[in-house]
Amino acid sequence: MDHPQFVEHDEPEDVFTLLSDDNRIDILRALWNSDDLMTFSALHDAVDIRDSGQFNYHLDKLVGQFVTKTEEGYELTAAGWQVNGAIEAGSYTAKGRMEPIAIDPPCPACDGSRTFYYENEVARVECDTCDVRMEFPIPPSTFVNCNREDIPTVAGKYLRTTIKGLDTGFCAQCDGPVERTACHVTDSSLWDSSVDDVDQQLGNVSDMPVVEYECLQCGREPTSGLPFSLLTHPEVVGFHYDRGIDIRRRSIWEFTPFGTEHAQVTSNDPFRASVSFIAGDDKLTLIVDEEITVLETTVTTTAE
Repeated sequence: MDHPQFVEHDEPEDVFTLLSDDNRIDILRALWNSDDLMTFSALHDAVDIRDSGQFNYHLDKLVGQFVTKTEEGYELTAAGWQVNGAIEAGSYTAKGRMEPIAIDPPCPACDGSRTFYYENEVARVECDTCDVRMEFPIPPSTFVNCNREDIPTVAGKYLRTTIKGLDTGFCAQCDGPVERTACHVTDSSLWDSSVDDVDQQLGNVSDMPVVEYECLQCGREPTSGLPFSLLTHPEVVGFHYDRGIDIRRRSIWEFTPFGTEHAQVTSNDPFRASVSFIAGDDKLTLIVDEEITVLETTVTTTAE
């Protein structure tokens, strides 16, 4: 099979050196704030560089990599848009933390209280009783104009969007292609063999399935609980919708990624895992393989 071929014409350090001058950042910001292509004179007027020769010098440095020059004027390239997007997100400029926030509902694994933490662009959700813990990067811009009590919900939506992108096959960091595989949690980067009491709290840890993602471009390898990767599956969406629940509007914190009561490995060769979702008195169970293909579904009642 033929694959598209892309050749790196510039070294990464050379590309980022182009952004080392404040004047060039001003040019990129002016183009970002413009609704249309900008002529040379309009762009010059928009930035604080009086000398036209200096302005032309800095603009020429950006053309090709971050700026496109056409007969009508100048506009940002995809890389130019991404640099501006990172600036808006606060990824390069904003640092800080929030005071911990209690999360409702309680932990689906043990009914314990949970707390949301945010510091240095990393969100963390921890159960105060069991060892269920989630951690994921999230830019400061996500919380702009967000009320404090809404922050965990907004963070949950961001996490859900990130997982959906990974499951669709795109890296959240570099947009490169991603492969995913279901495996035992003990075979994943999440496993911490120093935790002795997690079996008692969540069941047999070795039976818990997770999803490991691998970006074929940057090599990033995030890991997620298997139930999270199935939240958008038609069987799961339909099961809830038939019972009057729009799962898209439910908080991701209502679901747990871990705990053998909700998900467990049922076979090693071939790999099989079961994942359950409960709505009212009914329980949907899905059997998936290591490629997270749903092989079987059953609906049972939990009512006595």
